[in-house]
Amino acid sequence: MNNYEHSDLTPSQRRNLILDMMKKKKSVSVHQLSKELYLHEATVRRDLNYLADSGAISRVHGGAVLREGMDAEIPLFIRETSFKEIKKELARTAAETVKDGESIFLDSSSTTSFMIPFLTDRKQLKIVTNGAQAVLYLTRLHDARIFCTGGRLRENSLSYIGHSALEAVSHYHFDRAFFSCRGVCLENGLSDTSEEEAVLRQAVIRRSEQSVLLADHSKLGQMSFYSICPLSDIQMLITDAQLSPEWQLEGLTIAGGTELSQRN
Repeated sequence: MNNYEHSDLTPSQRRNLILDMMKKKKSVSVHQLSKELYLHEATVRRDLNYLADSGAISRVHGGAVLREGMDAEIPLFIRETSFKEIKKELARTAAETVKDGESIFLDSSSTTSFMIPFLTDRKQLKIVTNGAQAVLYLTRLHDARIFCTGGRLRENSLSYIGHSALEAVSHYHFDRAFFSCRGVCLENGLSDTSEEEAVLRQAVIRRSEQSVLLADHSKLGQMSFYSICPLSDIQMLITDAQLSPEWQLEGLTIAGGTELSQRN
């Protein structure tokens, strides 16, 4: 936290500085704004709350994103603290479906990363991921073979994408693939903010016996620019949301908490 700040700035000037910075970066943390604008973190929080109330930005845990629809990119360091306890519960439920000896794919999302601690008692797993941070976490699993797709690194998401990542995925077959996305709705299915992330998930779904989507309530009913697949292409949806009967599609297992209900 800064020990001094621009005391000569008016609230309006401070907020304009924050907005100018957010227009360049799209998403920021309170600490980042405090450090770069020489403002106390308490001042930053008040200004972010004011801007959020005005509709200019959206507050997320630890920071804010510029309001540009669902396509504003949120960095991993912010996403992994948003709805953290909910994501852990979804991840625990997902991990319970994994059996010894299976081959699985984990994407680079914050939600699937929370699965890793719940897999420590599984034996002889083969795990492929395109997540740079996930690879580090996976080293804690001593009875698993870990594979990384490689490719071009996206700094915001710490994910590997591009031709090399797609080529790597084409060499594997997965019993189960676990992934998240930016939005999911009945009419348009799954979608994301990145074309390359969407294409990679499409490739993974084609190579998987079972595709499992982990999506907290904030993603239900939302749609982003790049389509991944229709909802009918996945076999399991794990969510904390209370779903209407329209979501009970044939062949889709819906899971919430630890209880699974099979929809035939």
